[in-house]
Amino acid sequence: MELPIPIDADSGLEQLGLPVRARNALRAAGCKTIADVLRLDLDAPIRGLGRKAKEELFERLTDAGFAHPADEHRASEIGMLEQRLKRIEGRLDEAMGAIAKELRAARARLSRMKLPDPRP
Repeated sequence: MELPIPIDADSGLEQLGLPVRARNALRAAGCKTIADVLRLDLDAPIRGLGRKAKEELFERLTDAGFAHPADEHRASEIGMLEQRLKRIEGRLDEAMGAIAKELRAARARLSRMKLPDPRP
């Protein structure tokens, strides 16, 4: 049984198990080791490294026990967006409650205004 190779910051990119395209994009950006990737500004566009590849890179780094600063930024941004959505949801619930109340009042008024049925 083979023991897994320990991964440290000086390990090569291959240790992360990234797809060839992502590895090539990182190499083209000057990265040879995990430490190089951790210093890389991933908020800036990198040719060949799109949103999905960055997400996979963050996931692989996390699995290997590393945290990229851009991933922490993304996590705080996600938290802010979640809070914003909660506030919007609260305002929407409040507005929908007011609309429902108005509808009930209009129905009640309409039912009072209806003429009695002339048929015996």
